[in-house]
Amino acid sequence: MVHLHGFAGSCSGYKSMYTHLSRALAVQGIGSARFDFYGNGESDGEFEDMSFDGLHTDAQDIFAWAAEQPYVDSEKLFLSGQSMGGYIAASCAPVIQPHGLILLCPGAGMWFGCAQRADGVTQTGKDYADMEGLCYKMAFNYEMAKHPDPFTEAKGYNGPVLLLRADDDRLVDEGTCSRYAQVYTAPEVDTIAGGGHNFATLAARAVVEKKDRSIHQSTSVRRHLYGKHDPAAHCSGRTDL
Repeated sequence: MVHLHGFAGSCSGYKSMYTHLSRALAVQGIGSARFDFYGNGESDGEFEDMSFDGLHTDAQDIFAWAAEQPYVDSEKLFLSGQSMGGYIAASCAPVIQPHGLILLCPGAGMWFGCAQRADGVTQTGKDYADMEGLCYKMAFNYEMAKHPDPFTEAKGYNGPVLLLRADDDRLVDEGTCSRYAQVYTAPEVDTIAGGGHNFATLAARAVVEKKDRSIHQSTSVRRHLYGKHDPAAHCSGRTDL
């Protein structure tokens, strides 16, 4: 499984969620690859240099890298993402065509009104917003606005899909998951009790791990690896196998 993190996040996830998820999958013989998008975490670049198109390129490059590894069954490789990462995963799936797709509270809502929000900032004479100490360039929003709406962009992938959302998520509403569900042939759609946008309770994360395991088809791993790599020139990450 290749996993994509959320906006301004990292390959470890909130409170190390992705780290623990990867370890839980590894126990079941399911390997995973996690990385930091360009300008995030330990990857090259500054946050202000991150571009929306670059997120797509990073996701496709890492997935291609993972598929080429000798210990990976490329025909059973899943793509997963949370929040913004879920939005990017859904948008890239028609191009990547993974064996399966896992969308954790996919953040498609960030597309709607993105250009107007950027206009509101640039009208103050700045081309960036101070986002808790990160320089968030409005060029990111303008580039995102050039893309089709998230649900149109997601069309063209017909493999297995798991959609998960917590019932108290204040950032991604139920309607977003419902609209994504309409795109796919026979998605599994579930709502988890509590945990918020980051599934931040022990019970919620246990359900995420269980659902992730259930949709995967376990594959044999020919060697054990848990360390850093440089799958794309500017991306830092981990493989957990």
